[in-house]
Amino acid sequence: MVFPLILKVDFLSWVLFFVCGLIPFRFLRSGVIETTRSLVEKGEIINKVKIPLLVIPLSKTLARFIVFLIECSIFFILSLLFVKLTIMLLLFPLIALSEFLMVSGLGLYFSVYYPRYRDLDYILNVVFEALLFLTPIVYRVEMIPREYRDVYMLNPFARLIYAYQGIMLYASPYFVKTSIVENCIFVFIASVVIFIIGIKIFEKRKYEAVGAI
Repeated sequence: MVFPLILKVDFLSWVLFFVCGLIPFRFLRSGVIETTRSLVEKGEIINKVKIPLLVIPLSKTLARFIVFLIECSIFFILSLLFVKLTIMLLLFPLIALSEFLMVSGLGLYFSVYYPRYRDLDYILNVVFEALLFLTPIVYRVEMIPREYRDVYMLNPFARLIYAYQGIMLYASPYFVKTSIVENCIFVFIASVVIFIIGIKIFEKRKYEAVGAI
């Protein structure tokens, strides 16, 4: 009842759409949360071995990024059975890099506050639970009323997921054709800004964070 009557979609098309949005969202959620915890989890190493502190959170992000790329490669192979890939796929490196910068920036920002505010872990989990429904993973952007859509698309996370769907499912009848290039540029600029802010805050407060571990 849900798929044909409420969402008005074919089940197989919706599954491809859902998984396409879920994979980058999983990287966003797990990458930010694990990077946030990284300094506390590696506290013993930090106190015993002299290494650049920036390496620790970025290594967590990079590890999750590799898992994300593996999941994407599996999705590419499966999607070839049902959807014809297009030239839009050439934008994948740009959007993947954008998400890596976004996750790194957010993780770096929160990692220096986590040693003092351990409840931040629970807060982020709740925020990401809400964010799951504020990004076009279960539903299409076109289901948002037109008068609210421009405000909705100011959300960089919504733009991020929407860009992935456009790149991977551009030939799918379930995806409504829009300016994918514009979305990718918006996400890249937002990600660079988030990364710069994150790394500046990290460099400013990293020693305070180490002292609180």
